[in-house]
Amino acid sequence: MEITSEFISKVSTLPLGLPWSKDDKPIGQDSEKNFFQNNQTHVENKNGIRRASIPYPWDEVSYQIIKYISYEGSYNIVYGYHFRIIHELRHGINTPTCQNLSIPYFHLQSLTDSSNKVQAGNSEQLAHHALIKILLEESLHTFTLLIA
Repeated sequence: MEITSEFISKVSTLPLGLPWSKDDKPIGQDSEKNFFQNNQTHVENKNGIRRASIPYPWDEVSYQIIKYISYEGSYNIVYGYHFRIIHELRHGINTPTCQNLSIPYFHLQSLTDSSNKVQAGNSEQLAHHALIKILLEESLHTFTLLIA
């Protein structure tokens, strides 16, 4: 079974857009810097921003992003790539679909990273269980057996 961002898009019904990943740190850092207005204060952590210092409703939006898109267990820290998604939601309402972020591509990168960690012997790093389940179900549902 080959997993591609197109396959994830088809199964999840999420549109394809611009490829991106967690590793696009400059873009995430710019989104983080541009999020806060000049007079807004926030609490920084060595890795990101404390979610409690993000103004409403974006504190709750960031929680949903962490829980359902990036599938990370640390719900208190918002990283640059989370701000990239928040930026898209906050300012990209009229952006053409082809210029939106590709969540299927992001999931593919995250699945690949998770797979590499599991293959290296760290089974606790397996993430995206529900996504893996629906990808497998779709593959099995569309599988055809050719008999010669």
